[in-house]
Amino acid sequence: MLLAFSACSEDDPVSVIEQPEEEAELDSSLFGEWVLDPTEGSLAVGPSADDLSWWQISADDVENRGCLYDDLYIFNEDGSFENFMGEETWLEGWQGAEEEACGTPVAPHDNEDAGSWSVDGNEVSLAGGGSFLGLAKVTNNGEGGVPADGTVTYEYTLSDNDQTLEIFINFDPDSEATWYYRFIKQ
Repeated sequence: MLLAFSACSEDDPVSVIEQPEEEAELDSSLFGEWVLDPTEGSLAVGPSADDLSWWQISADDVENRGCLYDDLYIFNEDGSFENFMGEETWLEGWQGAEEEACGTPVAPHDNEDAGSWSVDGNEVSLAGGGSFLGLAKVTNNGEGGVPADGTVTYEYTLSDNDQTLEIFINFDPDSEATWYYRFIKQ
């Protein structure tokens, strides 16, 4: 809650007027639980959103990374956001894993703290608690898993009667390099 002070006459003390904080905009189409679509091409990266040619997940990799494809991304109606990876998720070297494989989630991306989410036009922002969509390593300032200002912003589109969520994130401030994720609603 924000406080505003009202100046009164010399005989009256200063009064405090409570003003509600501006509420974050939410898109009710996002409410609920989402998982990565367990199909080829649901993860991809490239030099731009229009050119995801550097890498895309194959059908075999979807199967090998099953622990990633059962992770839940939860947009709550109260503006809180949760990542729920269960006992295992996909780990990479930047998280201390000796090799890329399924393993116990690593802090701060370990189910411990809820974050928050808000929408501005076609962008959804996640703040706090190690919150992320898709791959924990990808932020707006690189692939190190720690956003510069504690917030990660993604462009999004919904399709299939709001049952498919497509996410694009520019991760290199000096280029248009982009990761793509496709989710399905549970």
